[in-house]
Amino acid sequence: MRLFLILSRLTIGLKETEEKRFDVELEKYFDRVYQDYDKYFAIPVAIITLSVAVMAFSYVSNGEVMEKGLDFTGGTEVQFAINNSFETQEIANVFSNAGRSDVQAVKQTSGGETSLLVRIPPPQINESEAQNILEDAGYQVQVESLRSISSSVSDEFFLQAQLAFVMAFTIMSLVIFYAFKDLTPSLAVIFAAAGDIIFAMAGMVIFNIPLTLGSFAALLMLIGYSVDTDIVLSTRVLRQQRKSLQHRIWTAIKTGVTMSSGGIAGFALLYFVSQALVGPSELSNIASVMVLGLMADIPLTYFGNALVLKKYVEGDFASLGEWFRWK
Repeated sequence: MRLFLILSRLTIGLKETEEKRFDVELEKYFDRVYQDYDKYFAIPVAIITLSVAVMAFSYVSNGEVMEKGLDFTGGTEVQFAINNSFETQEIANVFSNAGRSDVQAVKQTSGGETSLLVRIPPPQINESEAQNILEDAGYQVQVESLRSISSSVSDEFFLQAQLAFVMAFTIMSLVIFYAFKDLTPSLAVIFAAAGDIIFAMAGMVIFNIPLTLGSFAALLMLIGYSVDTDIVLSTRVLRQQRKSLQHRIWTAIKTGVTMSSGGIAGFALLYFVSQALVGPSELSNIASVMVLGLMADIPLTYFGNALVLKKYVEGDFASLGEWFRWK
């Protein structure tokens, strides 16, 4: 028993030594980065510029920034039990030949059983018509569920979603301004939060993730997730006076990257589990958007917000702060 305790303590001690050594190596690497910290501001600028370019290209090509899902376009979503093997493109072609273009077909797997999910743009379609289209093409199918949303209702959903997003971002901005009572650090936080959302939206364009109620909710969640790390950074840099500015930034980076990494790992696990169990779904859409946004949060916060705060503390933005600081 005593030997076991000795070995356990020795193992723990060795592990702690390795962790400390790794932490020291990372801090040395940050020391080298910090010497030329200013040039790294090009990274968040490039991320946002490329993201805006992707969305602009999508708008020019397709007439909309992002592909909207059934919740925001209207139409009909039909889930079939199907006995045949099939390819999603074949299903889309079958509906296209029947006069229903722009149909999206998704293969879903649950408990070893495969089902077919078909999203059909307006006008609405009933169960028998949808089933007949596939049966006439030689497929053995049975409608399990059907959900329809009219164009007027979906337009109202989209309008309310836009209003909710603007209100959420505005309230977040006002809270940040109230907390710091200074324009420069407040704008730095808002810049990083907006950048996370812009990058996530560009990722949705690239990976064909539709804008649905689920993915829209993920964009709203990103506001909170991104602001968390920015507030930790701003509080450490501006309100703590212990040790050097470089050390305060470094400790904030360690805390923030750990927070973001935990979120990325959790949502990545959610994505893989949902894909394995049911295939593409609202859960996988939410997880994808969150992973994209949290990945962008790291460079935008620690090469964008951190650099702005560094310049501010060193006095480069002092005049801007004096003009707009709340008394």
